[in-house]
Amino acid sequence: MKTSVKAVNSEIKKVVAAVKDAQSQLQTALKDRSWIDDARKYADRQTKEIKKLITSDMDRVVAFVESERKELERFQRQIPGEVKKLKKFVDSQKKDLEKLLVSLRKGAKTSGKTKGRKAAVRKPAAAKTAAPRKKAASKARATGASESASTSNA
Repeated sequence: MKTSVKAVNSEIKKVVAAVKDAQSQLQTALKDRSWIDDARKYADRQTKEIKKLITSDMDRVVAFVESERKELERFQRQIPGEVKKLKKFVDSQKKDLEKLLVSLRKGAKTSGKTKGRKAAVRKPAAAKTAAPRKKAASKARATGASESASTSNA
């Protein structure tokens, strides 16, 4: 039992010694602020590099925005003229369509009257003349046959 207690005590002493070592290293690191200064210097260098990158990118962005702004201003100046052109075009198309409608209406009125008259005249005339012709032809056939029969009887 003494050996097991001795073994445990020796293990505890080893762990305590390791903790004391780590504590002393930590205290020296905290007392020695050089690592903090090193970290600050590194952060400053990184900050400068990032600022350079951002500045160059920012210059590009500003240049792009300026060129786009100029182009938009040019378009804005062109818009009123384009609107006037579009209005003129629409007005001319409207006038052309109105003229076309007027001419179509006039044409429909005149052709509608003549077509209506011709159609009204033609249909009864065609029916009247066609029917008597058929009747006349059938009568001629019938009379021709009866005439020929009557002449042959005589």
